[in-house]
This record gives sequence, structure tokens and C-alpha cells, in this order.
Amino acid sequence: IISIDYRLAMPDLTKSIAGGVVKPWQTGHGVECQREMMAAAKQDGIPIDVPFNKLPKKMRDWVIHGEPDYGEPGRTWPDAWYGVAGYFRWLESKAYKMHVRVLLSRYRTYTACPTCEGQRFKPDSLRFKLDYTGSGDWLTLSDFYRLPIRDAAGVIESLANRLSLNQSDALAPVLAEVRGRLDAMVRIGLGYLTLDRATRTLSGGETQRVNLTACLSSRLVNMLYVLDEPSVGLHPRDTRRLVGLLENLRDLGNTLVVVEHETGVIRRADHVVDLGPERGECGGEIVYDGTGSRLAKCRASLTGAYLSGRRQLEAPPARKVTERTLRLRLAKFTRHNLIDFTVDIPLGRLVCVTGVSGSGKTTLIRDGLLPALLDKLGSTPSDARLAKLSGWQSIDSVMMVDQSSLGRTPRSNPAVYIRAFDDIRKLFAASPEARALELPAGAFSFNSAQGQCGYCRGTGFEKIEMQFLSDVFIKCPECNGRRYRDHVLEARLKPPLAKRLAWNIADLLDATADEVILFLDAYPDSRTAAKARTKLQLLSDVGLGYLRLGQPVNTLSGGESQRLKLVRSLAEAQGKRTATGPTLYLFDEPTTGLHFDDIRLLAKVLHRLVDEGHSVLVVEHNLDLIRQADWIIDLGPDAGDEGGQLIAQGPPPTLAKNKQSHTAKALRDR
Repeated sequence: IISIDYRLAMPDLTKSIAGGVVKPWQTGHGVECQREMMAAAKQDGIPIDVPFNKLPKKMRDWVIHGEPDYGEPGRTWPDAWYGVAGYFRWLESKAYKMHVRVLLSRYRTYTACPTCEGQRFKPDSLRFKLDYTGSGDWLTLSDFYRLPIRDAAGVIESLANRLSLNQSDALAPVLAEVRGRLDAMVRIGLGYLTLDRATRTLSGGETQRVNLTACLSSRLVNMLYVLDEPSVGLHPRDTRRLVGLLENLRDLGNTLVVVEHETGVIRRADHVVDLGPERGECGGEIVYDGTGSRLAKCRASLTGAYLSGRRQLEAPPARKVTERTLRLRLAKFTRHNLIDFTVDIPLGRLVCVTGVSGSGKTTLIRDGLLPALLDKLGSTPSDARLAKLSGWQSIDSVMMVDQSSLGRTPRSNPAVYIRAFDDIRKLFAASPEARALELPAGAFSFNSAQGQCGYCRGTGFEKIEMQFLSDVFIKCPECNGRRYRDHVLEARLKPPLAKRLAWNIADLLDATADEVILFLDAYPDSRTAAKARTKLQLLSDVGLGYLRLGQPVNTLSGGESQRLKLVRSLAEAQGKRTATGPTLYLFDEPTTGLHFDDIRLLAKVLHRLVDEGHSVLVVEHNLDLIRQADWIIDLGPDAGDEGGQLIAQGPPPTLAKNKQSHTAKALRDR
């Protein structure tokens, strides 16, 4: 049964109505609903500045469900308030539109149907059963779908042996095709998945392998496969299986072009093209072009330097976990393959949660720890299904950085996304020229009609739709890509302590983050400049100093997007540090899309957070970052119903000695 989960729509109940307690109403077209709620609340006497969880239940119900008689004759908006529930009912009536379905998917929850108990079939369909062994082992179609793939493959094998089909039999090619696909799934390490598992519940690594298995099972030849980081979300053990699958595709007569950072994939490649030597405008050159085995010897290659060991991540700080170390205890948690699971998480440390793909890592953090902690901090409604949590009193806030999309709008850029652009606009509005022209901060926004180019509406380009081809973007003929009206560009900033040319707002957006940091250094007495500089410095700290502030976020790579989200989270946390204490940062595979050198910079940022008194918990497969941890929590031993157990925990040197852990073996072999 698909319904709306209001805990997703209102994730932080410490926010007020005016402060944005309803998440989907803070951006896009939802902003209009936010304004309407504010107006209706004032009219009905509902406080808009009081935290939502402090409001009386009647007022909370008013926000969520609207007025009781809404929808009756004469009682629709604007005469009656529709509530958050009314908003989602309206959205569901528009679900024939793709973008509406995408929006709804973010706030939906799925529960088993009470009629069929999740079997999906009518009773009449379940009357038909299959005796696949001939000895009374009857299976309905629902029973078959609920089997792990490895068991389903065994059923098909037993059925084929029992029937002794010839090639001329109509059923023979059908069974052979099903058996081939199931066997491929087992070989790639997905035998623990059930056939009725919803694809939306698969981890990133599982989804990658399912798609690749479909390619392998098709047995197409003379194909060109282009794979963008197929090892994302995979444990080193699973990566070895992935490489075997890629080699099988190659041996069938296909060509594979793989964008990859994983050592195990690079070393096994027949040919490697390494780009560099640095990032951004300092890159774009072919540094190495040859066999994978000789890349490590290339002195000009940064990748080769890390593969050979000439460059390595700095040794991590010595932070021991002792009996006196504060701990967060998650107890008696049951979800998916985690049964009655209990674990202690050291606080004030960098902790890595490891294990093979599908062992329960994301379930532990996203479904167990995060909801329970938000509940204790008063950010979500209390739920009896939540795990028991103790030791949380020393944490003042929690922040999750996951792999969700940045958004695909070309109007957003790094300066806007990390919220440094607001400070930059205020700095321009305070300049003598801006005051003379009576230009407020809003005039320096390319999203404002007051300052944006009237022809391109502040985008800087003109989109030409090419029907069945990709859209073409050309520079705006009116503003030449500058985004602003001419009179706005007349206002320039001339740093008082720098011998450099004055910049207008378009010049600043065309500059890199590192260049703008130097520019703002010339304003030592400006608090506005200092705030913007602090946020931009975070970009530089994670290796994104080469990004131009006006570059659309939909042109960023996966690794750049991941780090940009990290910077935004850190910038938000910096703004709260004066009012709050230690924060628990949760990261879901932050090394996704990152080069070895980018991981080095990321590790520095994570260590800095711990040194400042915060706690960092990372779900990770990358061995370089795992070695940087103060403490490792390893789940396993395998995936699915063969996983979900706490195999080992301890500092990296101690865990590496464990004989049961696949992570320990990978650490020893590295």
C-alpha cells in the first residue's frame, strides 16, 4: 500500500511554520503553499514562530490535515485551509505528470497489503502449484518469487533435471534462459536477493550488478559498453567479482569503456587512459596512455603515484578508543537482515561502518540510528518501531550527507548552493557605486527581475530544443552570457587593500573559488566578506577551489557533486556552532566518484571535524579512508540473510587480524 509518510515531509519538527517545517514547501512551486499556510495560520490564530513540536495537538493537526470541513460545499481554498494532506491529495491527482511522480516518490512509504499480505496475487492465482522435485515440494508463484535467487536457481535446475527436456521441447529454451539469468546473478554475488525484492530498496552496488547481469545474460556481441564507475557501492570482495563479470563481457567479443577510480579495476584493465595532471583548468590532458600494469611507473601521473605508493594518505591522528570514551548504543534493532541488532558507537571519533554490499550497513544507519536519534532530539514524531538508543545526551544535533541528487536546474551554481551568494550580493549592495545607483542586494541576483537580463531571464544562455536530439545552449545575444542588465554591471567592487582591477558581479561569478577567496581577503574589516570567504574556503579544503562560482551544478561530475553537498552541510553546521554543541555527522559513502588525492583532502576535513569535538560516522568501502578511521564496525559475514551480524569492531590494525571478516582480508591484502 503506497501512502504519504509525513515524517519525510516534515523531517525536523523543531522548526516552526515560518521556519520551514514543511520540507516540500521550501523550494519551487511549493513556496506558494508556504505563503498560503502563513496567511491561513495568521487568520486562524496559529503561532508561526513556535517550534512545531511545541504546538498543541489541535494546531499540529490543523497544519497536517487542514480544517475538518475542508472540501465541503463552499469550504475550499481560500475559504478553508487544505493542510499538508490536502496538498499531497492534489499532487496525486496530477500523478500523470512525470515531475509530479518524482516529487511524490520522495515522500511515499510502502506497507504490505492487508488483503494479500504482500503476495501480490489473487487467491485464484495461488491455487496453481508446481511440484518441481516430484516428491511433493509444492510451490505457488508467490512462493517462488519469495525465494532467494540461489534457491530459485536450484528449483529451476531440479525442474529441468526432472523433466529431461529435449532441445525441440517448447519449454527447454524458456528454462535455459531463466536458469542462465539466475546463475549469472549468483555468480556476481546477488544470490541472497529475493525475486520479489523492489528495486527501490536495492543498494547502489546491488543495482549496478543487476544491470550488468542483464547485459551479460543477453549474450550480445560486438557491443560498446560505456560504464560510469560500476564499482560504486561495492566492497573490495564484490569488486573482484565485478571485474570478472566485465571480463566475461569482454570475452564475448564486446568493448568496455569504464570511468573508474577503484584500484582493483584499474590494475586489471587491458588499457588505461589517465587524464590530468591536476583538476579543473589544470587538467584535461592525457598524462598516460598504455597498459594498466605500467601506469604505476608513470612519473607524470598522480594516479600512478598513488598506485605505486610514491604518494599516500597522511597517517591518521592517534585517537584511541578506551573504556572512558563516550558511546552511543543502538539496541534491539530489527529491520531487513538486522535481527535484534545491538552495537556501541564511540563518540568524538572517526568511525567507519564496513561490510560487503548488502550486509546491512545503510539499513543500520539510515533506518536505525538516524530516525532513533532524530526522535530523541525532538525532530520527528515518536515511533514505537524505532530502535532503543542510549548515550545520545552528549549529542546536540545530527546531520546526514547522502548520495541524493543535487538537482538538475542550471540556475543553481556552487555559490548559490553553499549559500555564499547571499553574502556576496550584500557586499556588492554596500559598495559606493551600488548605493549611488540605488541597487539593493536583490538586484545582484540573476533570479530577480530587478537585475537579471530581460532576454535570457538570468540564465546567460538561450536553449534551442532539438526535438529528438539533446538541447543546444548558446550564449544570450543580449547580455553575452553575463546574466545581468547593463546598469547592474556598472557597480564594481574595488578591494581597499589589493592592487587589482575592480570586479562586477558577473566577473566574480566567472572567477574560481580560489580566486574569489583571494579577492575577499582584501576586505579584512567586512563581516559579510568574512562569512562568504569562510564558506568558499570549505570548497578549497575539499579540492573544489578550481570551480567557477557561476558554473551550473548540473554540469558537475559525480565526485564534484558529492563534495559540494559535503561543503553545504559543513557550512550549515558552522552557522549553528555558536548555538549548539557537538554534532554527529553521518556520511553514506562520501568517497563516491573521488580520486585518491581527493580522498586525501576529504580525510583531512573529516579529521578536522573530530578535532573540533564532533563525531563522524561513515559508511564506506574505500580502504584508504577505512585505514584513516579510529574505529571500525564490520558487518557480515556475507549479504542478505547471510549477513546482518556484527563480525568485528576495533581500530584498523586490530580488525585486520580478524579471520572471518572480508574487510579484514582486504586490509591485509592491500
